[in-house]
Amino acid sequence: MMCRFRPSRILAALSIALVPLPLAAADPAPAPEGGVRALIEARQHAVLSSEIAGRIGRMTVEAGQSFKAGQTLVAFDCSHYQAAVDAARANLRAADVTVRQSRRLEQLKSIGGAEVEMAEVKAEAARADLRKAEIEVRRCDVKAPFDGKVVEQRIREHESVPAGTALLEVLSDRDLRVELIVPSSWLVWLKAGQRFELRIDETGEALDGEVTLIGARVDPVSQSLKVTGKLQADKQGNAANLVAGMSGTARFNAPEEAKGAR
Repeated sequence: MMCRFRPSRILAALSIALVPLPLAAADPAPAPEGGVRALIEARQHAVLSSEIAGRIGRMTVEAGQSFKAGQTLVAFDCSHYQAAVDAARANLRAADVTVRQSRRLEQLKSIGGAEVEMAEVKAEAARADLRKAEIEVRRCDVKAPFDGKVVEQRIREHESVPAGTALLEVLSDRDLRVELIVPSSWLVWLKAGQRFELRIDETGEALDGEVTLIGARVDPVSQSLKVTGKLQADKQGNAANLVAGMSGTARFNAPEEAKGAR
């Protein structure tokens, strides 16, 4: 015996099945027990580039090596630029001689003041050319902007590079900070000066930290924001065995009322 369903009953059943259910709240679940992921970063980080075009004559550091502020890291072969300095210096001497001769001739009424002024202008131009050439020579040595380490060596000795070429990536390993991404709901209690404990994944070491800056913008998609902190090992925020790029979990002690709101 075959059972036949009336079309009206089928449509009614489909209508009930297609009734939209209420959407779940889009708020992200808070991290368990105040734990959020953290990343160790260097406050000072830079990619050093060439200011001139030329051939790399010497490199004093390699990836992983330490350096001091002001130390020459890369030296260009500057024979061409030094020759330009010598030529500019000779042109300036010649221009100064012309000025002195012009002033004597003016005293003898052999030339007018306009000729003397023109000689002085040419001497000033020669002096400016010398300063420009000397600046180019100073750019032959790429010096360290701060104490730190080499992250990556982008070029090798004897290579010829154009101006603007990236040479070295460097960072300061003496001034580290902690970057954290926390739920925006924490803004009701999270303040600068808030303490936290950071456990480093790579070493298992637990360090005390303190919030120094709270981000100015909440990500509307993830409902989170960036927080910056420092470690309490020393005045610079450093601790033994820490390297930029390490990660870990930071745990906060939220107020009891904030815990109950979760």
